[in-house]
Amino acid sequence: MVQNSDIVYSAIQHIDRLMRRVVLLMFGAGVLSVLAIWRMEIADGTIDAIDRVGYPAMVAVFSASFLALWRFPKVLVWVRWIGFLSLTLVLLADLWLQMHVSGSLLGNYNALTLWNWLPLCYAMAFFMLETRHAFLAAASILVFFAFCTVLRGAAHTSYAMSDRALMINTLISHGVLVVCLTGMVWLKHVVTVQGEQASRLNRLAATDPLTGLANRRLTLQQMDQLARDGRLDLAPVVLLCDLDHFKQINDGWGHAMGDQVLVAVATALRASTRDADTVARWGGEEFLVVLPVTRDFEATELAERLRLRVEALQVADRHQCPVPVTLSIGIATLCAGETGASWLKRADEALYRAKADGRNCCRVAEPPEL
Repeated sequence: MVQNSDIVYSAIQHIDRLMRRVVLLMFGAGVLSVLAIWRMEIADGTIDAIDRVGYPAMVAVFSASFLALWRFPKVLVWVRWIGFLSLTLVLLADLWLQMHVSGSLLGNYNALTLWNWLPLCYAMAFFMLETRHAFLAAASILVFFAFCTVLRGAAHTSYAMSDRALMINTLISHGVLVVCLTGMVWLKHVVTVQGEQASRLNRLAATDPLTGLANRRLTLQQMDQLARDGRLDLAPVVLLCDLDHFKQINDGWGHAMGDQVLVAVATALRASTRDADTVARWGGEEFLVVLPVTRDFEATELAERLRLRVEALQVADRHQCPVPVTLSIGIATLCAGETGASWLKRADEALYRAKADGRNCCRVAEPPEL
């Protein structure tokens, strides 16, 4: 069974890989988009002074960021900031130019296209940056926009009412957009936190606190599901294991030593099985190993390896005296028409025979009576 820390680490790696691919796609699309607009505006004669510098700068920055991220995945955090800042600085410089150099904004190609691209800064902020940084960046852009609007009003008292309405309308719509993006990100955060808490509670409810193995509840559900599926071609097997003379360990060395033995056995069983297999603490000194697929090997051979692995454990008390640990195992293969309960009962009967035959051995369950 895969440990929780391994699952978390694997999930983080998967998210990082996915984020890297998306950012690479965004940089690639950005380069192609800027090149297309640059060529069109040069051909039409509509390119302004800021864009004559901004377009080649963005192409260079986006291309360099793409290549750096492609070659060095660990620079993801840096290139996200670089991509956001390069786009935002060019657009804000263009905003300043249009607001304080241009005449009427209506009918002004550069001003109207600027309104189309400015919202991308907010979207980039909330995608590329952490939530707190994204909100501060978006708020700063809004403040700069408002500042430009006020200055334009003070410097050009005679500009058309339609220009004033356009700027105020745009400023308000951008504010609403930032509020919506903040709300979406906050809601996503709440849902994520609630989901993590629910997953944590589910793990706690399905995990034995001492050994970290699956507990009886989770394993019963898995056995019932395997029985319902009835995939006899996969030869599902359960191994019911019981520590021999465990009461003597508790009585002779104390319950702390008993817990130490349980943890050592749990670790040995988990290390000797596959990721697809489930190792559970069944209760007390009993363990259950569920093997969903055994068609490619003999379950009896695995059971014998587990028994020998436990027998070879070197557990010692505080005086370095060895504590003998052995295991009896009952083996049961799922048969046609069985339920999880009847399957487990046959494994228990096989374990009882192993105990009766002198312990520290494996016994195979008889097929169910028809």
